[in-house]
Amino acid sequence: MSIKRSADGSRATGELNSLSLGFGIFQVWLFMAVYNGAKMFAPSGLIPGFPYLPSEMSSPVLVAFLLVGGIGLIAIGATNQLFLRFYVSKRALFAATLLCCLGTALLYGGCTANVGGLLAMIAGAIMGIGSSLLFIIWGTTFARFQFATIVLNTSISYVVGISISVVCANWVPSPISGLITILLPLASMPILMNMIPRPYYQRHEEPIFRPLSANRVNEASFLARFGFPVLVVGITLGALRSVCIGQVLPEGSLTIQFAFGLSCITSLVVYIMAIAITKRDLFWDTLFRVVMPITMAGIASIALLVGNWDVLASFFVSMGYVCLEIMLWVFFAGIAQQFRISPIFVFGIGRGLLEFGSVVGSVIVTEVFLVGLSEAGLAQAALILAVLLSIGYAFLPRYREIKAMVSDPHASPAKAEPPVQMWEGVSHDGTPIPVGGAIGAFGGTAVFAPIVNTTPLASETKEGNPNGDADGAAALDEDDEEKGSFRRRCDELSEQYLLSTREKEVFLILAKGHNATFIQEQLCVSKSTAKTHINHIYKKMDIHTQQELLKMVEDRPRLSKRKQKAAAKEAAAAAKEAASAPKDVEAPRKRGLRADIFGTR
Repeated sequence: MSIKRSADGSRATGELNSLSLGFGIFQVWLFMAVYNGAKMFAPSGLIPGFPYLPSEMSSPVLVAFLLVGGIGLIAIGATNQLFLRFYVSKRALFAATLLCCLGTALLYGGCTANVGGLLAMIAGAIMGIGSSLLFIIWGTTFARFQFATIVLNTSISYVVGISISVVCANWVPSPISGLITILLPLASMPILMNMIPRPYYQRHEEPIFRPLSANRVNEASFLARFGFPVLVVGITLGALRSVCIGQVLPEGSLTIQFAFGLSCITSLVVYIMAIAITKRDLFWDTLFRVVMPITMAGIASIALLVGNWDVLASFFVSMGYVCLEIMLWVFFAGIAQQFRISPIFVFGIGRGLLEFGSVVGSVIVTEVFLVGLSEAGLAQAALILAVLLSIGYAFLPRYREIKAMVSDPHASPAKAEPPVQMWEGVSHDGTPIPVGGAIGAFGGTAVFAPIVNTTPLASETKEGNPNGDADGAAALDEDDEEKGSFRRRCDELSEQYLLSTREKEVFLILAKGHNATFIQEQLCVSKSTAKTHINHIYKKMDIHTQQELLKMVEDRPRLSKRKQKAAAKEAAAAAKEAASAPKDVEAPRKRGLRADIFGTR
């Protein structure tokens, strides 16, 4: 599904896939079990003796869920390299799904004498632990796709999830609604399991996600720049969610319900149009400029919920909430995808702080301003939320700011950090690869990265140097130099033609002679996405076939070390001769490749 034309005339494909369905089911569970549990687990008219969750216990369940879930997310984000193999494994997916189902089932114990309240809060805590793991796995899965695909699937999943939960809350009787809610995590698990690819070291490829580098990035600065605005915006998100769930949805009027559903559809249209009309590269700060006025209009409409304009106010409040909810998920996934930062860290810290902010926002709305539903209280709530959202947006990091933090254009390839494995599995010989290795300080927490074995296997050494003599060693050195020259040539061409990060990965595979099917398997993308990347590369390089691409890559000097030393001596002699020559004519200054594109450095 092509939804955007980029500045160079090529199309940026937003691929609608099973992400929207699976994550949409997960959103249905969140809204039915956590945010609207009082209706899902209400007293049954069909079976009067069936257990239920008292309405007064829904708020403690929500607070327990947000607090425990937030703590779990931050703990996962801080220890992402220490328990990396588990966080992205299928074992974690099974465990998280079972915890969510168990916690949801325990909500029916809320009416039990003496222990009802405690059991309901324990249920919220269990759901918080399970959902924290699921948020991480979903976030890692989203971050593997292009930004337009992230936006499209996130928008559809949230809209579909919220709409289905509203229908179930108002039209499905209890206890059927509660039993459906218990089984929802199991329904989304097969979809997510199919989205988890094979480990990178099984495919002998370099992982695309890395932790923040302690020697390049000021972690405290990054956390402050990233965490503070997320926490502040989370307060607004929690308040808007409480208004929608506590005031708009319980209204019961078909007109209000229709307005809420229409607001969800309108939010989806807003995001699709925002992508379609963007004339340059799409980043999250571009979308924030579209979403902010809509959310501000929703906040301003809170004061009208008790007047004659309640239907219109419900529409704008709901649309502001849905747009902000979608935008924050896109923000986290965009940072991880566009800068190849570990999504476990981004979603763990970001989503955890968002949960804490949501607790504060929910308490502000439910305990302070919505008591009595007076117009003055609603107006004060709207003013405070508008100020908080403005502060959060003002401090929110822009694309160029994060790029300046995490990029290191002068880093030497020899000093680059070892790649960090993101997927669990076994080595090519069937034995598990141990986790251990480099330890770095990150905010006072030990950060472990798996050591990547760069020593060639015995079979490889024998093949490259069968006799073990000096000539064989020299041949290996020249082969290594040839590989390095090939990689440098690919990097030069990628920089010269301004290829994106994903296009560089595809270009390197094409330069090795592989086709679109191989790219699909290696990068875990669909065949249409692989072909789209190939077409973009051809268009930027002004070529039409893979043979032309191979010719461009192969058109490079092939020098052994001996020839390189001879060439260096000749260059030194020429430089000495030029230094002794008359200096009446100034030689033109040599300009590098980047200077040809971006101007003099």
